[in-house]
Amino acid sequence: MIRSYIAGDESGINTLFESVFQKKRSLTEWQWKFETLSSNFPIIIVAVEDNQIVGHAACLLFDAVNVDGMPIIIGERVDIMVHPNYQGLGIYSQIVKELIKESAKQNAAFLYGFPAEKAKNIFITIGQATDLGNINRYVSLNLPSLRKNKQHQLMKTLPEFDLVNMSNIDFDSTIYVKRSKAFLKNRFIKHPSIDYYVYQSDLSYVIYRIDRLKSIIPIYSIVDILAVDEVALLINFKKAIGFSVVSTWGIPNTPLERALMKTGFSVQSSPMPFVVKTLKNHDYGQTFNNWRILQGDVDSF
Repeated sequence: MIRSYIAGDESGINTLFESVFQKKRSLTEWQWKFETLSSNFPIIIVAVEDNQIVGHAACLLFDAVNVDGMPIIIGERVDIMVHPNYQGLGIYSQIVKELIKESAKQNAAFLYGFPAEKAKNIFITIGQATDLGNINRYVSLNLPSLRKNKQHQLMKTLPEFDLVNMSNIDFDSTIYVKRSKAFLKNRFIKHPSIDYYVYQSDLSYVIYRIDRLKSIIPIYSIVDILAVDEVALLINFKKAIGFSVVSTWGIPNTPLERALMKTGFSVQSSPMPFVVKTLKNHDYGQTFNNWRILQGDVDSF
């Protein structure tokens, strides 16, 4: 049986998640992803056989802006999975078709995702989606500076007025998730297990994570950046953090890529495809560099 989510399904969904991906996900993590993160309650489709959830497809819905500046809703397709014992029975195709149908009912303009090769081919075939190209990963070795490093500002300690200021920049001629105060708070401050930091300069910001390479060299993963002058912001950010490896990813042939290249970044790899399904009569979404997608637009970073 294919149906929409009902309250109480989350336990069975997490059990399926563990069976498919071989890792546990807590109820708190599920609640953040599916009850807190997106602008609207997500679309969740499940397949039920033998009184257990054996298939799942979901779409996180976000308030966004189209190339022409008009507000739209876009959806990130997530957690498309079928229990190993029930694969090969057509369940995957059924739940994806239902997900697309329900997304259209919710007025979504585009569905996007980063599927593995097999899932990508299925989504393209049965969903008439388009593989626009691969996301690039950019890396820069940031050398030591005589300048004193700036203290890291934890996102969770930001005052409310900073969040308001950070949400005041818009972009021209691109499709992007609206960086509202609610989005910034739900995505980065309320995350149940990851600490995010922010570097601010006037109304511009860089949001990043801190990891370590062999416990010596800090790795700064930029998950979001918003600025009128991205080159100036990146230069000042790199000066402030000192010796480190800095990485991020984005879409080729965009203003952000040009800013990264001007500030010492290079393409290290192109690890995953960006696949889009157009649900409304918009041609904009079929052009790769019309999109602005960063790691902050993906729930797993």
